[in-house]
Amino acid sequence: MSARIKQAGRRYKIELFGAMALYVAFVIAAKIAARQVEDGALLTALALVPMLPLALAALAFFRYFLNMDERERRISADAAALSFLIGVFTAITLGFLRAFGIFSLEDEMMWFGPYLIILWGLLRFALGGRGC
Repeated sequence: MSARIKQAGRRYKIELFGAMALYVAFVIAAKIAARQVEDGALLTALALVPMLPLALAALAFFRYFLNMDERERRISADAAALSFLIGVFTAITLGFLRAFGIFSLEDEMMWFGPYLIILWGLLRFALGGRGC
């Protein structure tokens, strides 16, 4: 692996973990602040604030993706496809369990993005990715 790719991997890890830490902090802070806010534009803004760190994570990934070689891009694409399929089945399963009153997670959708990111990383590793 070239020094350029290693440097890009280190940068990606820092940016991704920083963005995910911000995401958790923003979700917690927004939920606490929302208790004090009435319905309206401010509540809508609070609900969407956690999207900012997710956008940072996406930018970090695409910057890293541009530095990957063809083999790593293929592994990443395969992992993304599998993550999508598993994510769809997970979402449908949770939907059916909730619809039938068997099981319900509170606020499960706000954790679905990070779930898919972690799933993608694990699948990428399992498929032989060199890592960052």
